[in-house]
Amino acid sequence: MQGFLILGFLVILGGLYLWQNNQPAVTVAVPAATPTPGEAPPEAWQIALETQVAAAAMPLATPDLAATAFVPPTLPPVQTAVVMQPAQVPVTPWPTPTPFPTQDFGSSFDPTLYPSPTGVVVEEPSEVTGFSPPPEQVPLSPQINDHFWLIRPVDASANSASLFYYAFGSDGANDDFRVHHGIDIPNPTGEKIYAGGSGTVVYAGDGGKIVDTQDIDIYPSYGNVVVIEHDFGYRGQRIYTLYAHMAAILTEQGRYVEAGDVIGLIGGTGDVSGTHVHMEVRVGENKYFSVYNPLLWVAPFLGHGVVAGRVVGPNGDFADDVLVTLSRNGRVVQTTTTYMQPKKSGQRSGWHVVPDPVWQENFVLGDVPAGEDYEISVSMGGQRFADIIDVQTGTTHFVILGWEIAATPQAVD
Repeated sequence: MQGFLILGFLVILGGLYLWQNNQPAVTVAVPAATPTPGEAPPEAWQIALETQVAAAAMPLATPDLAATAFVPPTLPPVQTAVVMQPAQVPVTPWPTPTPFPTQDFGSSFDPTLYPSPTGVVVEEPSEVTGFSPPPEQVPLSPQINDHFWLIRPVDASANSASLFYYAFGSDGANDDFRVHHGIDIPNPTGEKIYAGGSGTVVYAGDGGKIVDTQDIDIYPSYGNVVVIEHDFGYRGQRIYTLYAHMAAILTEQGRYVEAGDVIGLIGGTGDVSGTHVHMEVRVGENKYFSVYNPLLWVAPFLGHGVVAGRVVGPNGDFADDVLVTLSRNGRVVQTTTTYMQPKKSGQRSGWHVVPDPVWQENFVLGDVPAGEDYEISVSMGGQRFADIIDVQTGTTHFVILGWEIAATPQAVD
């Protein structure tokens, strides 16, 4: 009985299995994961844009591991002006030449109102000088004996009037100054000083350190001083110009300069009583006793000329320290004095200044307005000598006064 029950149970199980296999298959769909924005493929416009940007980009440099590091060049340091302070000078150590007898007729003239390089306090001008005319162009030689080759060391707008006070070759109003070996141009501190001509700076420094060699004479009274050896000469001789008493030196030794280059600023260093520039012209050698009158070398103003001359005594020698007066229409235009102990022909010692080799003058009046009927006169030994002259622009009028020529003496008023 039990066997039939087990057999029936197996038959039922087999039938259920067959029935189940005859049912249709069930399809199950599993949803795919939604891609994130970062994983999504780029759009077509994005691909096109990235392609264009990549094409325009600069390629990255490939480093050269063997190359040395780049070092930028070092620029030269900028040279700045150095204000040089002069040494304290208790006395004026100028050389004293051997004196020689000359004629002194004892004339006098009005005291200078401008500072001198002697250390003696003098009255300074109380008003500012106005604009000056422009100078003539250099080089200027209207006649064969002229040599106006240098420009003025100051602007036309600066003061030039004192070119004629404490004159070259003078010993001052009271005959107690050293003989002047140059011209003085007083101006405020800081006014520019210009090179008178092209050449090489052979000295630029403090004259407080005495330099007295075979090549150059510089003394403490100059203060801060610059000396230029010009690249042009006169009759085979070298020409030098000296500029003294600077507040600041704006050049250096060995530098080449052109006419008009700024070489310093006006000041009061050295032995002075006011701010000015002292200018010298040295010919032949760079020596204190080889100075010539700068008024015969510096070009005059436009429309102006120069009057130079020789005042001689009864024996034909230079007459020292004589007042020379230039007047027109009864009014005094300008005055000066004749040189003290100028060098004579063949003289080996005992002079202070050197007359021009052609003119052989012993006085010069600069920047005289061109015109006619000027009277130039001197008084010596109780007699008056005069001449009527015309002054032409840009040139020198030369005159001789005294006993050397036929002149009609007049009684002194």
